[in-house]
Parts: sequence; C-alpha cells; structure tokens
Amino acid sequence: MAIDTMRILNEIDKHTARARSGDPAKVRDSVAAIRALCDLLLEDDQPAIDKQAPRAVPLASPQPQTVTAVNKLKEEDANGDSLFEF
Repeated sequence: MAIDTMRILNEIDKHTARARSGDPAKVRDSVAAIRALCDLLLEDDQPAIDKQAPRAVPLASPQPQTVTAVNKLKEEDANGDSLFEF
C-alpha cells in the first residue's frame, strides 16, 4: 500500500516546525521522525523489482569423497586402531 507523497511531505513540514521551536528534546525527536519519513519516501520510489524477496539459489550437492587406501601406523606403544586409545 503506497502512502501519498504529499501527505508524507506535510508530516515532514510539521516536524520541521516542531524542530525549530528550540526545545532540544523536541528537536531530536522531530529530526528522527523526519529521517523516518524521508526513508519512507525513498523506499516508496524504488522500482518494484527491488521490493521482491531475493530468490534462493540452489547449491550443488557435494560429492562424497572416498578414501581408497588406508595406511595404518604400527607402533609398539599403541593400544589399537582407535585414535583415542593412547
């Protein structure tokens, strides 16, 4: 749903008048509101292509790697084939 550009610009004018009032707390809040309204205007002007959700790109399935030859080390102190048997 698109919001009328003139309505947003009128809201920016209202917040600009509040920011000029001089109260530091109101200035900061009004400037933040102006920023949000400007972002809303800029977002509304983007083409429809940019608003679409990004499409997922399927990844190639990994090929399983097989080990063809296993060379076991044989040591006198070894307890067995397990890596965790010291």
